[in-house]
Amino acid sequence: MANGQQDRILIVDDNKLILKLVQDKLGAAGFEVFTAESAEQASAILPSVKPDLIVLDVMMPGMDGYEFCRRLKSAPETSPIPVIMLTARGDISEKVRGFEAGADDYLVKPFDPTELALRIRALLTRVRSARGQASAPSPAGHIFTVFSLRGGSGKTSLAVNLAMALVQLWSAEVALVDLAFESDHDAMMLDLRPKYTWADLAEKEQTEIDEDVVLGCMTKHASGIYLLAAPPSPVSAGAITPKLVGTVLPILRSRFEFVVIDMPSCFSEPNLVTFDLADIIILLVTPELAGLKAARAALDIFDSLGYRKERLSIVLNWTFPKRGLPQRNIEDALRLPIDLVIPYDSAPFVDAINSGIPLLQANPSSRIAFELQKYAYQLSVEYMQYANVPASEVLARVQAAFGH
Repeated sequence: MANGQQDRILIVDDNKLILKLVQDKLGAAGFEVFTAESAEQASAILPSVKPDLIVLDVMMPGMDGYEFCRRLKSAPETSPIPVIMLTARGDISEKVRGFEAGADDYLVKPFDPTELALRIRALLTRVRSARGQASAPSPAGHIFTVFSLRGGSGKTSLAVNLAMALVQLWSAEVALVDLAFESDHDAMMLDLRPKYTWADLAEKEQTEIDEDVVLGCMTKHASGIYLLAAPPSPVSAGAITPKLVGTVLPILRSRFEFVVIDMPSCFSEPNLVTFDLADIIILLVTPELAGLKAARAALDIFDSLGYRKERLSIVLNWTFPKRGLPQRNIEDALRLPIDLVIPYDSAPFVDAINSGIPLLQANPSSRIAFELQKYAYQLSVEYMQYANVPASEVLARVQAAFGH
């Protein structure tokens, strides 16, 4: 989003059904959408709309998409606007013709509206990166997302304990956000019974949502973690829109030094908004073929979205005692180094889940806790090196381990 505003997308297509479908999907994805049924109509509204990107059909009455694209790219005031062309024909000659007209990307009908949203985000990111244009002003706080396409990878345990480690290191209040709306595991792992959740925010008008409202829907843990919990029922999840997520997370970022987000195992529209905002995307992988394939698939999607590898951190969770894939083989397959290996030791994590006391709180001096604390330090020290932070026991021990 440019300058913190919604990206403005102009859709040009003579098919009213496609216009309606795309408008609804992109609107739900957090874009501001405008439509035109012909190139001539689009030309008339361009000066007032000032779109960030144009989605343009090829076959239209009057001026076709190729000619309109050529005119856009030949005019100084419209040539910087990226264009995605839509066509019913997918042969190579049609694609070449589109690119020769100046199109920046090409999508064949029938298309998945979710794929179109992904292409739009990726193209906007790529274009702005090439121009050296920031997507948003520099934020105060920092967002870490914990993600895996593989269920049962230990994602929630890592998110909860990472938040706890950041509290222990920096004596800071940390926001923990549960976006895995199909369950409320973060609350369970902290032994919290939230009175308010995401569902209560979804009932508010967008204009009502400010810092006081968001904080009022969070539950404070004794450690200093503030939890924004998943709804008590998955039925409520449908009301939590990408626009709501895109409103709430910047508020949390401005209020907290760190925001840790427990992500669901999918690429939904709220997830895409969250990944766009994240400083670090932590990808959790398990040492077997299914876990490796899931991680590789996630990395391919991140690459298509134009995310820099510097934003990615790989964590290997050794979920069983023997016969896992070797670490070197996993790193070769992912083409990225592993930043943290969580050793196999099921008992402390099971005990933590059953008791509602996170591992780092129940046994902060254990081997696994120390590895998590060191990892949290490596993620966060760059952001905190100039902060006036009291030297906690955990911080002193971790700094000694790194020779600081």
